[in-house]
Amino acid sequence: MSAERLSYKKIGGGNKILFAFHGFGQDKNFFDSWEEKLGQIYTIYSFDLFYHGESVRPNKKLTKREWMEHVEKIIQQEHIREFTLLGYSLGGRFAVATALSFPTITEEVILIAPDGVYLTIWFKLATTPIIRQAFKYMMLNPDKLEKWIRFNERTRIVNKYIGDFIRKELGTPENRKRVYISWNYFETLGYKRGRLIAEFQRHDFKRRIILGSKDYVIKPEHILPIIEKMGKFEVNVLEKKHHQLLDAEVSDLLVGKY
Repeated sequence: MSAERLSYKKIGGGNKILFAFHGFGQDKNFFDSWEEKLGQIYTIYSFDLFYHGESVRPNKKLTKREWMEHVEKIIQQEHIREFTLLGYSLGGRFAVATALSFPTITEEVILIAPDGVYLTIWFKLATTPIIRQAFKYMMLNPDKLEKWIRFNERTRIVNKYIGDFIRKELGTPENRKRVYISWNYFETLGYKRGRLIAEFQRHDFKRRIILGSKDYVIKPEHILPIIEKMGKFEVNVLEKKHHQLLDAEVSDLLVGKY
């Protein structure tokens, strides 16, 4: 068995190709509900991000070159000439990295409440050197994490929605380990803001972003000023929370183009 494997499945039977990347704690099955509508337009390659589902690799940082080689292997095996890229939350980091690695065959990039453009609270906590060890300590000691959440809720540093979100996402030892590993090992897959803006401005693939007006993880007011500098995005802001942006009805926006 190989020590490193990128797992994916194909759903739908459309003529266009869509690479779909899920969010933290999810797997390649999360886009199944989109198949009924999008499957008529796209053949969807739904991936397990590393440390999720059936994708495995050693515990080390993932470089852009390594990721590019994984994607290139699939492109060659499947004889893909062009694709659309879709990334939700953490998957947005992978969609961006893929687009900038293969700009000439990227038809469109669709970002849904994406990480990798605006740095989320997870990324900041897990990767900022001065607090990284404290974050790791809380991941290994959930009682300390709960006390930290309660303190922040009392002082209103974070609101109840964020507190509930953290409790849900970090409710198991597996998820606490995964969040620490994922954000640290995927750090090298991202781009600093200036370079990200410059790289997007260089290329002419289509781009769309879908955000939630009730999303307290990726707030529209934080990410839209950055998006405006990255080129002409089609912007949709829906009256939804972060986790609701994967509802099947969101796929209506993509079907409506055809």
